[in-house]
Amino acid sequence: MPDSTNEGVRLRRVQAGGYLDLAGVHALIERRVAALFAEHGLQDITPQQSNVLLVLFQERRPMMAREIARQLEVSEVTAGRFIKALDQNGWVARRPCPDDARAILVEPTAAARQAFPLFRRVSNALLDEAFRGFSAEEIASQAGFLHRVRANLAGE
Repeated sequence: MPDSTNEGVRLRRVQAGGYLDLAGVHALIERRVAALFAEHGLQDITPQQSNVLLVLFQERRPMMAREIARQLEVSEVTAGRFIKALDQNGWVARRPCPDDARAILVEPTAAARQAFPLFRRVSNALLDEAFRGFSAEEIASQAGFLHRVRANLAGE
């Protein structure tokens, strides 16, 4: 933890700058993904909603909204709004959970599965753009650092 010396103040400024960079990267990603979606004709889904599909595609199984919310680090209410919009636009289907009558499972629809290659192209284009000029080792280091920051903030 930084102290009040000049070195401590400098470190705190670097930390604050890193935080602001993360916030800026997040905003830029949202805007860039929205633009890529528009370029590829995906106008009925937002970047945040698409993260629900990303989780479902990665997990390869139907999931409850609370699980999706946990993975996205959003409230269950927010995840529920995303899921409702995705359901209304035909991207996900909701069905009762056979193990818990109160729970609803969410899964990608056939249309979402069919559009998966398009989502992958958008994702790959974003990643290629974001990490242009980085070596594989630098990308791995950055991913490790961000994982540690997330774990620290999550209290893990």
